[in-house]
Amino acid sequence: MSSSIFGFLEKIIYVIFFTVITLIVGVNIFETRGHHSISAMSPKYFEIMTLVIALLLIGALIGFRKNITDLLEKIPIAVWVVGFLGFSLILQLIVVKLYAVKPSWDFGALVNGAKLYLETGEVFDYFSIYPNNIFLFCILVVIGKVFTPDLSVYILFNVFIIIVSQCLIFLIASKAAGRLVGMISLAVSVLFFPYIFFAPVVYTDTISLIFLLLPLYLMLDKNGELRTDMPNIMLASFIFSLGMLLKGSLIIFIIAFSITFLLYMKGWKKAYIILPFIMLFVVKTVFNTAMYQLDILDKEQQMQTSFPVSHWLVMAQNSERLGKYSADDVEWTKQLLTTQPREKVSDIHFEELQHRLEEKGLLGNLKFNLEKITHTWTDGTYYSLNKIKRNPIEPINITSLLDYKSGDILQGFARIQHLILFIGLLLAFPLVKDRKAFVTFCMLSIIGYFFFFLLWETRSRYLVSVTPLIILLGCMSYFKIKFRRSIG
Repeated sequence: MSSSIFGFLEKIIYVIFFTVITLIVGVNIFETRGHHSISAMSPKYFEIMTLVIALLLIGALIGFRKNITDLLEKIPIAVWVVGFLGFSLILQLIVVKLYAVKPSWDFGALVNGAKLYLETGEVFDYFSIYPNNIFLFCILVVIGKVFTPDLSVYILFNVFIIIVSQCLIFLIASKAAGRLVGMISLAVSVLFFPYIFFAPVVYTDTISLIFLLLPLYLMLDKNGELRTDMPNIMLASFIFSLGMLLKGSLIIFIIAFSITFLLYMKGWKKAYIILPFIMLFVVKTVFNTAMYQLDILDKEQQMQTSFPVSHWLVMAQNSERLGKYSADDVEWTKQLLTTQPREKVSDIHFEELQHRLEEKGLLGNLKFNLEKITHTWTDGTYYSLNKIKRNPIEPINITSLLDYKSGDILQGFARIQHLILFIGLLLAFPLVKDRKAFVTFCMLSIIGYFFFFLLWETRSRYLVSVTPLIILLGCMSYFKIKFRRSIG
């Protein structure tokens, strides 16, 4: 009886996943917001031309995938891995050299804040407003202490994280689907647009990758099956919890991790579903206590000045900003916190949230959320060009990169790559027959991100944290469907 219930839950997950992906692909066919992210207009016929090229490339992948896998079998795996990781390093360093920026926004607050703390012991007031960034601040302080708190050191750390993440993508894919799929996944990750152009930007988007991939690698055995031993589960839960400290949206991975236990563990081990949440509670409690005792955060000040969760929920329903960052909402919340206790501010937020939902009405909310999905899920640049366009050290370089010719080619590459990966997710249907915990975890995580960013303030760059799963599942879809024996 219980097995049939869990089997039914699995089917529900698959239905929701393919419904969500169908919607995302459908929106991507007709819209692209890559140009929009840098306040540019896409050229005439850009959408249709890039769609046609993407479909032709998908046809070539499917038609010649046996030839591709036969060719890859002849290449020494060490040469492939070292070659692509070396190419990734060179590519990122070129981008860093040409398109480095002067730190601003949250990126600037973190880098400059770490340097100030190491020099004077002072902590920016920024962290009393946004304590969610304090874990990355601590990481940067440690790096600055061990080496030096220069921007170049932090950028090299960012590049290192991206390269390690690409290596882990290869290792995970090799476990889950065989070494050839691992080789293909590595190549895709090295050429993946956000991993290239976020190299100069030290922030949670790229740093978060390691807090997904490392625990996922630990939880898969050499056959790609879910490990059931307690030490690995606790260690993976610990790293997932650190990820939650780094970036709140990574709670989605913890939830997906727990649901995967519920579906695939046998007998009493289904109770493991609570372990990731227990670990999260312990890690968060210990970390917060340490921050207060070290005087990095002031508990009373934080309770008065830090933004409550309700702020991001109400900002997510800002019609003018389509649920993205709104300076007006930020200033409004700051002013409320100067005159009202935090609990009262949350009450005011929820009243405004109800007003914004009612004001739009049923049809208006549907249109709003469709537009929000479009802005979040159709930008193949993942907002990276917007970030390197801000305060560039060499403005002429970024101007040349984004001019009407090279800029359109760059945007075309981003959109085509984005379309191929998401259409690949639609082809993942044959993978569900194997009932692999890894595949279900990927699907649950992508579903979670989709619905989370309907409720939360959003940007396309926030999706960078989940892109390894999109790459892994997409590559498995294209290269594991009919050639499992030759690949696995």
